[in-house]
Amino acid sequence: MSLQSCTSRAPRAYAVLVLVIGPAAALAEPETESETESETEPETVTDEVIVLDGEAPAEAASSVHFDRDDLVTRPHTRPSDLLRQTPGLVVSQHAGGGKSDQYFLRGFDADHGTDVAIFVDGIPVNLTSHGHGQGYADTHWLIPETIGTIDVHKGPYAARYGDFTTAGAIEMRSIDPEPGARLYLTGGLELAGPTALRQPTSRLVGIAAPELTRGRAMIAAEVGYTDGPFLAPQDFGHAHLFAKGRRPFRGGELRAAVTGYASSWNQSGQIPAAEVDAGRLDRFGAIDPTEGGRARRASAAIGWAKGLPGDGAWDLSAYAVYNRLQLFSNFTLFARDPLAGDQIEQNDDRLLGGAAARFRKTHGTGARSGLVHAGLEVRTDSTVADLWHTTARARLAGCWGGMNPCNRGRNDVVNAAAYVEEDLSLTRRVRLLGGVRADAFLWHVKDLDPETAGTMETIGGRATAAIVNPKLSAIITASDELDVFVNTGLGFHSNDARSAVATGGDGALARAIGAETGARLAVGKELRASVAAWYLHLASEQVWSGDLGGTEPSDPTRRYGLDLDWQWSPRPWLGLDANVAVGRSTFVANRGNGGALALAPRIMGGGGVTVRRGTSFAAVRFRGIGDRPASDDGALVAEGHGLVDVVAQHARGKTTISLSIENLLDADWREAQFAEESRVAPGAELREDVHFTPGAPLTALVTLSRAL
Repeated sequence: MSLQSCTSRAPRAYAVLVLVIGPAAALAEPETESETESETEPETVTDEVIVLDGEAPAEAASSVHFDRDDLVTRPHTRPSDLLRQTPGLVVSQHAGGGKSDQYFLRGFDADHGTDVAIFVDGIPVNLTSHGHGQGYADTHWLIPETIGTIDVHKGPYAARYGDFTTAGAIEMRSIDPEPGARLYLTGGLELAGPTALRQPTSRLVGIAAPELTRGRAMIAAEVGYTDGPFLAPQDFGHAHLFAKGRRPFRGGELRAAVTGYASSWNQSGQIPAAEVDAGRLDRFGAIDPTEGGRARRASAAIGWAKGLPGDGAWDLSAYAVYNRLQLFSNFTLFARDPLAGDQIEQNDDRLLGGAAARFRKTHGTGARSGLVHAGLEVRTDSTVADLWHTTARARLAGCWGGMNPCNRGRNDVVNAAAYVEEDLSLTRRVRLLGGVRADAFLWHVKDLDPETAGTMETIGGRATAAIVNPKLSAIITASDELDVFVNTGLGFHSNDARSAVATGGDGALARAIGAETGARLAVGKELRASVAAWYLHLASEQVWSGDLGGTEPSDPTRRYGLDLDWQWSPRPWLGLDANVAVGRSTFVANRGNGGALALAPRIMGGGGVTVRRGTSFAAVRFRGIGDRPASDDGALVAEGHGLVDVVAQHARGKTTISLSIENLLDADWREAQFAEESRVAPGAELREDVHFTPGAPLTALVTLSRAL
């Protein structure tokens, strides 16, 4: 166990990042070059302050760390692939590839991010008061080859994370490659399913890092197209741009980054399981094939960091993001409008910006040493969101008895926060990590179309609320190989501005109370294992449903479970790993159903075997989730699945070839599932059923990359 300042940690962090510049890159750079660079590069401040064993964040036994060596041995052609095999986290897609993924963590069906906070290079991804749902966190704008590390912090134990950090927080950081350039070309075939031999994905990625006399720079671009296995082609086209640079400036380091992204797609939606079981609908078919959407995103960020005498540092940063989503969905088919159907159009057009000032300072020496970390943050979102009744993407005159739009409003949200954390060594074997965070919110909602609003809820006004969340963790070094963790902390997620204004701010910040105890074992570099038992209570809340255009109440919930993670390298060329997460989620009050909570995951897990030889490797990986109730009464079941994937890579000279096989055994599986009351045709019976999006069949993708 070691306690290090941000300045002493940074060069080693960058040395890790530059080993691989993409998932198909040759691992040909000798480690000695990376180590040499750590002596010549200017010191850089990063957010990773405390390092326990070089493998995982320090807050809890359940924390997870992936570096490039880990990421490259997993499927990695889509942004969601980078997260999909994280222990205890399941990521699913149910809207044609362009809509935000759905996240499952710590007994939460966190929807599109309501209870999982996501950050990329320190910039928050979750969107407040989104037209499709609170906390909407879309990562499709990322270029997978540019991601260098991923840290997953489970539970609400770190004060530096605020809104949406109930189940946990995910930090992704981009690479900082050596000067040079590389091209990646990906293509493949679906080997099974109704569209077998259709080319599912085509991607072209380029990454260039010019050689500069001072500092570093990188520019990356991607264009891609995906049809998918559906009978109605997805036509998912997307383009990405990412550029960043850093250089010495006024005794510190100046950094800047810009991103751009545009996409459009079709989706086959969630289809009723009964129709597929009866043979009336192919599992890759659609009842409303006109669903789909368009997304746009652009961002700019700037920061400056400077080391201080006595092993401390300042870090100042600011960012601005433009985000636009137009989404067409039809969850209930013909339930509400038996003639025109129930398709809706949701729009979210926003500009968000934020700034932060962070300070870190070590103090003391030897066993009685510590590190204090304090910060001020502010974020503001300005959003115009609207909901329309449509058919085949055409807006109708009416909205279920009223005039279109169903609702249209401007939502302004301001969040200001301050936090302080202290990592203190009491003795050589005992550390305390304590902190407190205070957040204040201002919501302002303006109804932009009160005259023509239909039967949906229309809200306007202002509201404010504040919340203070203390945290405390103890880390005990039982031996040189074993660390024991005890964690407790309060967290929260905010509710939609419309919900906050409707309740006058009462219940607008839903508090989470978390606790965890566990241990982490590290025997040299050969064996690592962790176990964690956890508990989480989430207060009553008011949730805005973008699909219904109104607020929905939710009672208090509680969750508890066990996380197990194991990695073993019995030989330098062989790696084995396995993980399982078990959880129990219920409403605190028994609703007559034993407190059952729909869609809450009960058991998830995965693992794999990796064989390496020089710069080449092959890995076979398993991932799965168990059955869970689709409805609160348990009458409907969301089926579990288990999948086997294969990843392999071989490098020769400047050229690398990698293979990714998804769903090797061609299992029929459901990627996303919901309980919906729907009508499959204008004259059909209204019926509740499990609606699902089918998972991909056996698919093979090949990526060729070459250094230029």
